[in-house]
Amino acid sequence: MLIFNPKLSVSPITTHIPLDKVKSQIKKSKIIKKVKVIDAFYRKNFKKKPNIAILGLNPHNFSPSNKSVEKKIIYSAVKSLIKSKIKVTGPVSTDSSFVNIKKFKYDVIVGMYHDQVLTPFKALFNYKAINITLGLPFLRISPDHGVAEDITGKKIANPESLIESIKFFNNIN
Repeated sequence: MLIFNPKLSVSPITTHIPLDKVKSQIKKSKIIKKVKVIDAFYRKNFKKKPNIAILGLNPHNFSPSNKSVEKKIIYSAVKSLIKSKIKVTGPVSTDSSFVNIKKFKYDVIVGMYHDQVLTPFKALFNYKAINITLGLPFLRISPDHGVAEDITGKKIANPESLIESIKFFNNIN
């Protein structure tokens, strides 16, 4: 899942799982794989080497343990990605990451869980975003909010994300 806007995209490592399950699902290999797929997508479709920020899990990346997710998993993944010539920074403190997008010129922010990146992203861009499913043998694009079954037929849906999806598809093909 890459939630895309031309100014910034976000991608969570875990999606739609309870918060107390997130830590156990964060794996170095999962971070590396996801970031490599994002990097390849940007290079292929935008002819650009993206600047990617990877967020920590804990507030301010602090945990008194030497075995913290940031030290043991995220930092290790970042080091591996840098060796692979991917432009990546991390772990970045979550609370300032979205404030610093212009300063550090991030193209993508990768978070550890769904709401860590989608909540601030949607506050910034509202419906001016699309969901791109990466890693498939074909391009899959949809509105970033899903199909909104709960409001079908009520004539209250905001079509902006659907329009952005169509524009993106027409521009990429």
